[in-house]
Amino acid sequence: MTQSTIFDFNEVKNSETSKTLNISDLYSKYKDNRKVANIANKIEYGDPMPSNNEDTSNVDTISNEYYAKVWLTALPSYRDSGDSEMDAELEHQNIEGDLLNPYNEENTVKYPKGVQRLAGTPTAAGQVVYKNNGDGTISIYDVPSHFHDERWLEDDDYSQRKSEDIINSPKVVKLYNASNDEIEQTVEMFDGSNSNDDSDSEDSFEKVTRENVIDKVESYEGSTLDTDTYTYKEPEKTDDGKWGFSFEDKEGNLAGSYIIDDDGEVTEYDEDGDKVGSGY
Repeated sequence: MTQSTIFDFNEVKNSETSKTLNISDLYSKYKDNRKVANIANKIEYGDPMPSNNEDTSNVDTISNEYYAKVWLTALPSYRDSGDSEMDAELEHQNIEGDLLNPYNEENTVKYPKGVQRLAGTPTAAGQVVYKNNGDGTISIYDVPSHFHDERWLEDDDYSQRKSEDIINSPKVVKLYNASNDEIEQTVEMFDGSNSNDDSDSEDSFEKVTRENVIDKVESYEGSTLDTDTYTYKEPEKTDDGKWGFSFEDKEGNLAGSYIIDDDGEVTEYDEDGDKVGSGY
């Protein structure tokens, strides 16, 4: 945002106080300098002025209705899914200033001002990390919902580089013009009123996939995976159609594993392959 009149380039160029630099030269010289991204993350932007094409002065960006539009914009698969598929619950969070990778605090970046998160429960429902641009568009940041790739934890350069790439390369999209029915249906996800109450029905079982297998294990454990103590391998599908993955201590020693059946039942094994317990 600027508070001054925008002059003709030649007029500015010929002024005594101006200096002209070649963008290509600047980019080549500084593109790999980590300090550039660190300084960029400290820049604070004022609220953009409304454009001539759209009046955004009356847009409420902290309402469930607005969050519903963001959700439908970022995850278009929900637009045509219908009531039977929209069985998740949504939560909104203001995450500006939070660390992008909380598992490697020294080698990541903080979210810029204005960045928000919409998170689904279970996490397989998805998440949206976004910023309202004030002009009818949002910037969407491709942040992983789980940091399963051990490089996020053990490779400092990888964590720093990926964090900076995510923050510096958001996808800018126009906010979806959702219908009232779509908005009302999605708003219900914020209070859980559309959840499937028939928990005893076979239809209530969610199919186990790569995207939700971690959720099944965390539901079984009653907490998130302890990434401070263990390193978890990527889930793999076994020959009999089940999902499984192992985990190691920080010294690289096998500490245990999980097998997840098609119906979501989790069986836990210790480092010797002996069954520890099972459940949902």
